[in-house]
Amino acid sequence: MRLFFLQRKFFLYVARMGLACLGLAGIPTATSAQTPATAAMQPEIQPEILVKGLEHPWALAFIGDGRMLVTERPGRLRLVQPDGALGPSIAGVPKVDAGGQGGLLDVVADSDFARNRTIYFCYAEPAGSGAGGGNSTALASARLSQDGRQLKQVKVLFSQRPKVRSSAHFGCRIVENADNTLFLTLGERFSRPQDAQTLDNHLGKLVRLRKDGSVPQDNPFVGKKGALPEIWSYGHRNMQGATLGPDG
Repeated sequence: MRLFFLQRKFFLYVARMGLACLGLAGIPTATSAQTPATAAMQPEIQPEILVKGLEHPWALAFIGDGRMLVTERPGRLRLVQPDGALGPSIAGVPKVDAGGQGGLLDVVADSDFARNRTIYFCYAEPAGSGAGGGNSTALASARLSQDGRQLKQVKVLFSQRPKVRSSAHFGCRIVENADNTLFLTLGERFSRPQDAQTLDNHLGKLVRLRKDGSVPQDNPFVGKKGALPEIWSYGHRNMQGATLGPDG
């Protein structure tokens, strides 16, 4: 299994060919290494603005019929129609710690969304009262109401430990695997890079969970003394992008 990680700022485009896509800023369609013949074979992609007025949009998830959910980092989840019409803020999003790089971040639709209307999202979760302050990355599931205006059955599946007083390096990219597990990337919170090298915390880690938040027993560090069982890999910095390789 291969997971690829990206650390770029994304811009939302809709290509003229009718496909909605994410474009990477600064990536040319043809490089200096390409010959004129290969460059000519590149499909011409002309970006068109679909939506205006979003505040720090961070991620999108297609949910069928050309509709998409878009997160805004300050803590809003919005539904965008195929014609670009932007819906109001969807109710039911948990409180997020919005500041710096933190807030409402990734969102993905379950592979069986058409039947179960389930989505997964991650965000900067503030510490509760009396917990010493700070924040950390959390992963939650919810069901989108039929009218697209509310999240129901919101459940926090995972909370990164420890909470840290930082507004940077939350990671927070979700990947659904074919075996009905979820991968979640976790940053090392910038000020604590040494913690990424040890297994007794979630900083600078990739974790793998079942969709109910439980730990798969075939995770590599299950049963290892001093290791948190959710961990799949460690020693990372701030993975802000992830996808499964084409070979699964």
